[in-house]
Amino acid sequence: MSFNAEVLRVLIASPSDVTAERNEIEKAIFEWNSRYAEELQVVLLPGRWENDVVPAYGGIDPQQIINKQLVHKCDMVIGVFWTKLGTPTTQHSSGTLEEINIFIEENKEVMVYFLDKAIPRSGINYAELQRVDDYKAEYGQKGVYATYDQSKIMDHLYRKVMDHKKKNEDLNPGQNAYTQPHPAKEVTKEIDETAVKQLILSNKLTKPEMLMLAYIINTETRHFGAQWKAKETIASIEKWEQHESIPGDLSHNYSKVIANLADRELIEATEETSHGNVRLYAMPLKIYDHIWSLKDDDDIKTKLEKIVLDAVELSF
Repeated sequence: MSFNAEVLRVLIASPSDVTAERNEIEKAIFEWNSRYAEELQVVLLPGRWENDVVPAYGGIDPQQIINKQLVHKCDMVIGVFWTKLGTPTTQHSSGTLEEINIFIEENKEVMVYFLDKAIPRSGINYAELQRVDDYKAEYGQKGVYATYDQSKIMDHLYRKVMDHKKKNEDLNPGQNAYTQPHPAKEVTKEIDETAVKQLILSNKLTKPEMLMLAYIINTETRHFGAQWKAKETIASIEKWEQHESIPGDLSHNYSKVIANLADRELIEATEETSHGNVRLYAMPLKIYDHIWSLKDDDDIKTKLEKIVLDAVELSF
């Protein structure tokens, strides 16, 4: 069935050494649409110069043609860097940086990622690599970047879209071309939010479950694998535990925690095998949004911090 939606164009900006990641980001955008477009009534349209720019002559440099045909028409940009900064233009030290700078100047959404993977010794331009490091340090003084992780792209896009929708609501209160108000639903949402906070503060959750909430807040994760897909999630949890000096308290109890959270209806099955076995769980968007907003609540923050600090002493 068709539905009305706002279309937001997402520019994928990068030098030539991250072709695989560009493809992954485009795939993540299409998956985002399949999962969220109808619910949020927003469709994301990926933009890539190699697909969306037609031959033309501008008389200045090729980047100005790309800017006119594509960059200025997009609503947000995802920038990705690894070993190259990009080819210089007449206006900037690289075409990719010029594109990102346009979004910054136009006050549009910007997401910048740097790859953290092994760099081959042969064929590397170390002067170019230093340029990447310099830009990373420069960008970090004014903005927040992230280490590239394909599994996080959809969640990051979701938060950007929600920020965009909130800005529109603030500018045009009560006006929404795509949805109608549902007062009863808002009351239910308020009750659900209160219940979630009370549940966290109540001591009903086990310590591993509380650690899972801390993991969700710290890593911005809301998808959890089951069956063979659990390996990827457990590996991510183990990395977080290592960073927090937690000796496997959550990863060792992962299956039990997932089962408990599903029973408490804090997560739900989103993918099943042909035999009906769950292989992927997700935390519903409303619950995830509320837990994320609670990260600055003094009571919740104190409780989660204590759980993490005491985790070394846990025994199961």
